[in-house]
Formats: sequence, structure tokens, C-alpha cells
Amino acid sequence: MLSQIAQRGITRVFCEGGGSFAASLLQDDLVDELIGFGAGVVIGAEGRPAIGALGIDVLRNAPRFALYETQAVDDDILHIWRRRDAV
Repeated sequence: MLSQIAQRGITRVFCEGGGSFAASLLQDDLVDELIGFGAGVVIGAEGRPAIGALGIDVLRNAPRFALYETQAVDDDILHIWRRRDAV
């Protein structure tokens, strides 16, 4: 699907489909930017993960992103991370 829309000139897609979907995009090296919100709320292990299992056994194999922007949004914090080789 992503190849088909790229052929039509669409080069940016906002994906919000759950932790498993996010993990699959990361595993396929299709993520250039991560956008996340943090809040002063603690929900513990009962919460849902933003990114599912990646099958990473050592830290050096983890995808790397560089912090591009941080801003306050009411009581939350918005973080924008860009792929290290795209910064």
C-alpha cells in the first residue's frame, strides 16, 4: 500500500494504528519521524504500549532518532523525534 501511494506522489503519511502497527513500520524501516506526548499521569503496566515488541536483543540494534522539537501543550509535553540520518 505504501509503495502504491508513493507512486502517486504522497510521501508523508501520519500513522496512528496502535502499538503493533507502529512496531511493524519501525521494523520495516519506514519511520522518519516520531511524535509523542508525555503527561504527568502514571498508569503503570495496565496501559497500552505506544510501540509493540520490536524483537531487539541488544540496545545497539534499536532504531535511533534525534530530538527535533519539544513544546508544552497545556499540561502535556509534545516531543518530535527525527530519524538520525535525516536530521
